[in-house]
Amino acid sequence: MKGSKTIIIAIVVVIIGFLIVYSQTGIPEGAKKPHAVAGGYGGGGVKGVSMPNPVFIGLPGDEGVIPPGANPQLLVTTEDIKKNLGRWVIVDCREKDLYDEGHISTAIHLGESCNDFFRGDIEIKGQGVFKNLGLRPVEALEQKLGRAGLGNDKTIVFYDGEMGNPAAGRNYGILAGFPFVPFWFMEYLGHEDVRVLDGGILAWKAEEGTLETTGHKLPPTTFKAKVVGSRLVTTEEMVKIAKGESKDIQIIDTRTPGEISGEIPAPPGHFLTDKIKSAGRMPKTDLGAPHFYQFMDMQTFKLKPIWQLQRIFAGLDRDKKTVALCVLGNRSSMTYFVLRMLGFKKPANYHDSWFVYGNLDNAPMATSSGGKK
Repeated sequence: MKGSKTIIIAIVVVIIGFLIVYSQTGIPEGAKKPHAVAGGYGGGGVKGVSMPNPVFIGLPGDEGVIPPGANPQLLVTTEDIKKNLGRWVIVDCREKDLYDEGHISTAIHLGESCNDFFRGDIEIKGQGVFKNLGLRPVEALEQKLGRAGLGNDKTIVFYDGEMGNPAAGRNYGILAGFPFVPFWFMEYLGHEDVRVLDGGILAWKAEEGTLETTGHKLPPTTFKAKVVGSRLVTTEEMVKIAKGESKDIQIIDTRTPGEISGEIPAPPGHFLTDKIKSAGRMPKTDLGAPHFYQFMDMQTFKLKPIWQLQRIFAGLDRDKKTVALCVLGNRSSMTYFVLRMLGFKKPANYHDSWFVYGNLDNAPMATSSGGKK
């Protein structure tokens, strides 16, 4: 009798765990279609809407489980940094004055935030030129990386800080996916050993305490790009996907419901306000996963354990090409990183994202409720 009760309790725990995981992925209950759209979390900046922090019920054996083919080494700890000081190239992605106030030992700065360093100007028809949003030419990046002392032969680790103050011109740090933007760029350019510090400088201060103020520079070198084109999806390709001309591709939308519906297309006071013509989403979106609501521990700014991240993407095929998009390509870079860490074989970043797609004329779009428009 006692054994029967144990079995019943175990079955109940498994069922509850499944239901929670199912709801966390954003796939609506009862959805039958393979392209069910995720509701996701968060309010896209809507006043008074909280940011839920999903709770995952751990089942026996969950802790420490690494999916086959996963790449947990891409996310490093402060202890990893300590062991490899002098061997790894550590790059501080924050703005220069924050670097000067205190940084991780031996860390270099690129003279500007990583986001500005890697991205060039972009011109949107009818909207004008926007600085530091576009895909900077490969040749220009080769020259910039070489001048900064970043070559092809050393491990490079990027880190950022906490969410900044946009009114003061600060970047959004870890929450906006900023340390993951250079990660994606370097992998797109063919660098074979790029990583990100989990929790950024917040983790370093909490766990190691000591910052230094002495600046560091590397001697100039040569960086030779070996572009991996499959890691970038262009707007032209996205239009083909939306029209059904490209098959077997999974789409992950990391925007919030407020952004998708157009109710709050950008945070209040953001420079993107009134700059995106159309709200909506890509047709046949497979998953909606507002990034930090689901990916991050909001207390430590570290990514959640790999077994929890795996559950978010449990409904996707790791062998298929999987494209992430957001508004500007920042948050989608974070999603790209998570997909790489989980062992997805063909992850890609739609760098232009909705800022470009939402300003196209006659591009296929769907409403947040699933209808075409």
